[in-house]
Amino acid sequence: MLQRIGVITALVLGLALAASPGQVGNHVLDILNPSTSYNREVGYLLRWVLAFAAVVFVVVTGLMTYVTLKFRRTGRETGEPVQFHGNDRIEVLSIIIPTLIVFIIFGLTAQSMFKLDRIPPGAMTVEVKGWRYWWDYHYPEQGIRNSSELIVPVGKPLVLEVTGGDVIHSYRITSLVGTQDAIPGFTTRIIVTPEKVGDYYGQCVELCGASHANMRFRVKVVPQETFDRFVQEAKAYQAPPPSDPTLAKGESLFKANCAGCHALKGVSPVNPATLQNPDLTFFGNRTTLGSGMWPNTPQYLEAWIKDAPGLKPGIRMPAFPQLSSADVKAIADYLLSHKLEGLDFNFPESQRY
Repeated sequence: MLQRIGVITALVLGLALAASPGQVGNHVLDILNPSTSYNREVGYLLRWVLAFAAVVFVVVTGLMTYVTLKFRRTGRETGEPVQFHGNDRIEVLSIIIPTLIVFIIFGLTAQSMFKLDRIPPGAMTVEVKGWRYWWDYHYPEQGIRNSSELIVPVGKPLVLEVTGGDVIHSYRITSLVGTQDAIPGFTTRIIVTPEKVGDYYGQCVELCGASHANMRFRVKVVPQETFDRFVQEAKAYQAPPPSDPTLAKGESLFKANCAGCHALKGVSPVNPATLQNPDLTFFGNRTTLGSGMWPNTPQYLEAWIKDAPGLKPGIRMPAFPQLSSADVKAIADYLLSHKLEGLDFNFPESQRY
């Protein structure tokens, strides 16, 4: 008896914990964050499920407690208690009521699924591809590409077409929208309209290898005018010639060691090899490094260039032990010099979700 009550209590607590926000570093992850209609719909559905679960818990626990107390052994029994065999009314109700609850939840869920799967007019498409262990973004309508950080306008309906490039990944922006698997050769879809400017934390939630836990990303929701400027400057961007000897050295080292794997507009073109590795065009505008792992600062970038596999096991990028500290610094300075001037995608702590 006590074991059953314990199991039911654990299930209810589990539902409550699943609905509560979690935290990774300074980022609060909350599927009930009301920043999109998707989250509001999920919250509405969850409240119905929790309400039914609470009613079932109270009724079942109450009846079990009543029966246990009423028919408990008192020690004063003189013979076998009165026996009875079933109750047709209770048996019918015990079938009808749970069936009705299941049908109601089914209907509410189907209604929410149809509503969330409807593409709003004027939606913008972004192709999302997961690789070990980073995310690639292609804007087919705008003709630009970015890696690890998705930049989108606030108030604009989005259709994220999600697929995988090597193994199965799973794409989740917890505080913005739900989850979709990224399956090689197959495209799934996320439909969402961001309603609040900010920096949204994302994570792969499908075990995909040694650095699965480090396969993170950011979604930058910016004002429409900022996004329009980003697109305009990204389309026109060409890497400028080096402006000093350190950058010239960095360019030479980049071409010798990095250009075969990474595209950088105006320096190394996009080809089948670079499509399987992060695009480094306007890298200086990135706020994070290593697919959302660290701040994009010279200190972290130099450590990454020197020994990326030591920091993030299982990635395709090799270590470069042959490069001196001066060489590594030159490459880092060179990469950070490539940026769209006047655009800053850092957000204050209060706008990180």
